[in-house]
Amino acid sequence: VQISSRGFASAASRVPQAKLPPLLVLGAGLCAQPAVELLSRDESRSVTVVSSVPGEAAAVCAAVGRPNLRAATLSASPTGCPSADPSDWTRVVALIEEADGCLSLLPPPMHASVASACVQHRTPLVTASYVSDELRALDADARSHRVPILCEMGLDPGLDHMSAKAIIDRVHADGGRVISFRSVCGGIPAPEVAFTTPLLYKFSWSPAGVLAAIDNGAQYLENGKLYTVSAEELLDSAAPLLTGCVGKAFRLEVLPNRDALPHGELYGIAGEAQTLFRGTLRYQGWSDLMRQFKLLGLTDANTLVPAGVKTWDELLRNLRVAASPHQKAYFALQQLGALNDAPPVQGTSLRDAFCQFLQQKLAYAGNERDAVLLEHELVVEFNHDEDSRQLITSSLVGFGQGGGESFMARSVGTTAAVGLQYLVSQPHASRRGGVLLPMQPEIYKHVLSRLEEEGISFTESSYSL
Repeated sequence: VQISSRGFASAASRVPQAKLPPLLVLGAGLCAQPAVELLSRDESRSVTVVSSVPGEAAAVCAAVGRPNLRAATLSASPTGCPSADPSDWTRVVALIEEADGCLSLLPPPMHASVASACVQHRTPLVTASYVSDELRALDADARSHRVPILCEMGLDPGLDHMSAKAIIDRVHADGGRVISFRSVCGGIPAPEVAFTTPLLYKFSWSPAGVLAAIDNGAQYLENGKLYTVSAEELLDSAAPLLTGCVGKAFRLEVLPNRDALPHGELYGIAGEAQTLFRGTLRYQGWSDLMRQFKLLGLTDANTLVPAGVKTWDELLRNLRVAASPHQKAYFALQQLGALNDAPPVQGTSLRDAFCQFLQQKLAYAGNERDAVLLEHELVVEFNHDEDSRQLITSSLVGFGQGGGESFMARSVGTTAAVGLQYLVSQPHASRRGGVLLPMQPEIYKHVLSRLEEEGISFTESSYSL
């Protein structure tokens, strides 16, 4: 692919005449390639990939290698960035207007502007992110114009919603009710990769999201009792996962994942489930080590790197890490090379510096595999008869390809792309507009079936209790 510093390039010198309106993919990060590959299979439709990073969109198009792909280097934000051409946003809006559908893989704060343009130009939109207040504010306008804005179409959120709702709706249709719902999910290194790092963890993109998540509190129900976990208590609340298929096969721990209670309403089980829990999976020992990093101040977003500090050796001496009681953290930093070959400290806060250090030291190597684990456990009951209770387990276990796509990228990108294909296949007159989640049977049945064809599927088992 050849591309100018600003503008478009095709993935080949000859582009077949497209018979269908184009599709638009905004963002060309790690989840983009599986989405672009799927969306571009029909060569009667062109696909434009946009990124503000020079060469990034072109690299995705070249990797997929189809003649119906176009790459564009544009900033998909009305405010742009210091290096952006002021006309970039105007050109992005023009692409939205001509597109049959848009997939936004941009950072979540950028979705609202894109969604507003999609509503204005009657273009269906899919994102893999949680619904923000800014997106929710567009719901009425999107409804009145019959423009679907389908959100939470990734792994978590996304596949977790659809797979859970498929089971719950089936139980309800059979006259049953859900007594207990537990769902856990995690993107982690494959076992042969995990033991090579003291964190038992690697990052396929910026660690900023992982570090921010440890500052979130959580809430869940257990046997009818409400439990609240503060942000300060979150890492201490990690517990070994001893149940389910993944709990038996892997040495994992689980941390409560934010507020589980709204999922009772989302899934239609708020009045019946006595246990409602959502958790994040990590290998055992991760939370204890992250707790020590937190106590050392390395995850602090409000404290600046001391003036004059240029290396990690200097920073650790300044924080008196060697003399602290948190020796696991100190030895982990030593093992990662903080005392010898670490690059100069960058960023304004301690968290910024730690993020960059982790990203440099714990990025996946080309031949290393990741793993995605997602599992639901439901206790269900029929006819209000305790003797009828069953335990239903639904599990997704997937591994990336060493030297190829990560399973995280596949599970997010492919899910989002299938969601967009579904929206554009619907006649405009029958489209349901508004800000949508994939809870409707017509959406999740189609998407789960298509994902199974793509090799992303759940294994389900049940037995009487």
